[in-house]
Amino acid sequence: MKNGIESSRLIRHDAQFRVLAAGECAAVLPLVADDTPPRFLLQPFATAAEVIACLEEYVPDLIFLDADAPELRALELCRALKEHPATLPLPVVVVSRSAKLRVDAFSAGADDFVTRQVPREVLLTRLTALARQSSARRQAADAALKAEVTRREELRRTFRRYVSPQLADRILGNSALRDSFLASSDIRTRAVVLFADLRGFTGISERLSPHEVVPLLNEYFSLLVEIAFQHGGTVFHMAGDCLMAGFGVPLEQADSSARAVLAGQEMLERFGHLADAWRERHRIETGLGIGINEGEVVAGNVGSAMFMNYTIVGDAVNVASRLCQRARAGEMVFSGSVKRALDAHGFDIHAVELPPMTLRGRSMPIDIFCVPLAKRLDLGEAPTLLSFGPVGP
Repeated sequence: MKNGIESSRLIRHDAQFRVLAAGECAAVLPLVADDTPPRFLLQPFATAAEVIACLEEYVPDLIFLDADAPELRALELCRALKEHPATLPLPVVVVSRSAKLRVDAFSAGADDFVTRQVPREVLLTRLTALARQSSARRQAADAALKAEVTRREELRRTFRRYVSPQLADRILGNSALRDSFLASSDIRTRAVVLFADLRGFTGISERLSPHEVVPLLNEYFSLLVEIAFQHGGTVFHMAGDCLMAGFGVPLEQADSSARAVLAGQEMLERFGHLADAWRERHRIETGLGIGINEGEVVAGNVGSAMFMNYTIVGDAVNVASRLCQRARAGEMVFSGSVKRALDAHGFDIHAVELPPMTLRGRSMPIDIFCVPLAKRLDLGEAPTLLSFGPVGP
């Protein structure tokens, strides 16, 4: 059986359409076999089990079923093929010596019914039309499958631009998560929001040429995105020299506060090494400030019909941004809601309590805490450029 299938594939170019013939099918096989040039490549089978087994690896353009073969039970096989989604599109032609079974054949789902009385040219024309329709449907299905594969790969690449590869695979592997992630409807959830921003970078960008600034930003964002992904965060926004990441969104994380704080600590530590390299290359001094807040956010696709961006919005996001502005170079400042979540999980990072912070539009100040880097810089509003010689590599 397998050798026959492989042989039929090897000589596929010699025939236009592939046909599975179950039983003798005496009313059509001689006419089809004598067709010159050959339009049909015949693959004979004796039993229904052989037909079913063959369909797992060999997709025909037509199936002939011999209704006169008692052991084949052609009408039952026809009905089974037409009730299964995988074989439903395959044209089935029931063949018989007489027309007595015509109604039963069509009731079983047959696409055509053939007897000895059908003229040869009429028969071949009907079979060719069915085979062409089958081939066209299969090509359309193959094209749709390729398009779906391409779409999924594009989705995977899109996901991996702002979520970790592990999270992207998890979302894409779960249809409910994927649909929720891509849905136009908003999702209200509780999350931890982290903002990271360079201190004094505006002044640096004024002093350095664009071809020097862009590589610095690429280094900076590459480092922060890598760290955010390592801790299970989702990057929602990168603009200028500011990065916004979320933890516990789009997927819930019981330890989202700890993840965010650990990510912030690592960002401060590793950026310190990057800042040292920049000092050596460009003779500039800069630092990183981080703000973190926990609260309710709305996650969804925001934008226009021409451009959409999956992001989070809400008061919790605004507070995290303000905390980031409050942080000096080498500091991580987070809200009391984050501190309470850390305490609830027994996570102590030796935070220092700062004076409560009053935000514009709020009647009550919020509690804030700070975790400074061992080496903290005070750059003020402008960057410090080292004074020995001109700016440059």
